[in-house]
Amino acid sequence: MPNLRQLPIVMISMSRWDGDFSSAAWSLAKTFSKNQPVIYVDYPYTLLDYFRERKKDSVRQRKSALWWGRNQLKPLKAFGEHLFALTPRLMIPVNWLPEGIVYRFLAGVNDRILASGIKQALNLLCLGDFIFFNSFNPLYLSKLPRGFEPAYFIYQSRDNIRALEPYLRKHGAPAEVQAIRHADLSIVTSRQLQADLTMLSGRPVNYLPNAADFETFRRAYLAQIPVPNDLEGIPRPLIGYTGNICHRSNYDLLAKICTRHADKSVVMIGPRNHWSSTDIDLDAIPNLYFLGPKPIELLPDYLAHFDVLILPFLINEVTKSIYPLKINEYLASGKPIVATPFSEDIKAFGTVIRLEEDPDKFAESIGEEINSDNPEKQAARHQVAAENTWENRVAQIWEMAEKATTNKVRD
Repeated sequence: MPNLRQLPIVMISMSRWDGDFSSAAWSLAKTFSKNQPVIYVDYPYTLLDYFRERKKDSVRQRKSALWWGRNQLKPLKAFGEHLFALTPRLMIPVNWLPEGIVYRFLAGVNDRILASGIKQALNLLCLGDFIFFNSFNPLYLSKLPRGFEPAYFIYQSRDNIRALEPYLRKHGAPAEVQAIRHADLSIVTSRQLQADLTMLSGRPVNYLPNAADFETFRRAYLAQIPVPNDLEGIPRPLIGYTGNICHRSNYDLLAKICTRHADKSVVMIGPRNHWSSTDIDLDAIPNLYFLGPKPIELLPDYLAHFDVLILPFLINEVTKSIYPLKINEYLASGKPIVATPFSEDIKAFGTVIRLEEDPDKFAESIGEEINSDNPEKQAARHQVAAENTWENRVAQIWEMAEKATTNKVRD
């Protein structure tokens, strides 16, 4: 077995390196690339995706790679000397098909297209043995095709795919179990996922919670940052949220917060994907502001000017398996935080954040947290984030991999 810490890493996920919001996979890729080459594979576009999104700049820039396999590999020196992005060729849309011989055949074709692109990229960079890291994309390469033979296979689960929308869970749920059974190391980001997937796969699954890009987000705590232009005209105090605005959020609670705090502004930063999750006309709420997605590097500029941060998630089967990426980003800023107790993982932060399930108490606690904030509380929050960095998580992955390899040799 070669030294894993020296091998190049090929990582696939469900997010792209230039996506609308921060991603655990992308953060891990940047961290790994400080010490070894990393090829970060874009979430593949299918033919349907291409025709739906063909007018977007991000798709136009990838056109030659998607159609003809040209310029598929892009150096990302702004993020790391040894970091590369790979755009695979267009895939066949297969997820609409029922389980069966046709689906398995066409999904296999997609896997071979993807594996071929990865091998070409490795050859172009003159790289041999590699680690394959599937960070929660079981729709591709959950079972490795013949001729695609990494030295080590890591699978990571970051969400309860069995409770997500039917599109993902139909084929994704069984494929995830398959990936865990084939992987050399399986890791998950929540205690609930660990229990569920250990039971479903019959294989040991390791707990590795999310973290934060601490060096980026600590700026919100340490630096004097000018007010961003699109935040400047919004009346204070500011109640802030960053991240995907989607099916996880409790919009009835959000509306109550806006009503109870009519003297404050609620500012949400991130892509809006809430349209099928609520009947509330959010744009009609006068003190609710949507500023759109921001690059992760700019998020501290906004956190620095919020008075309190919120995580108003629903409490259900989806959220009970979530260790939210943003919790350590929030904590790094030192700001007070109010969240619903949606998972065991978020409850573990109960000493440094306010947890309230009742909507009235949640809304009430926002004012209380602003009024009771002080430098000692801010420092305590910041210190917790300092212990949850991606560098620490990478070190833990190597320890887990080496332990799993030792146990496998003994067996």
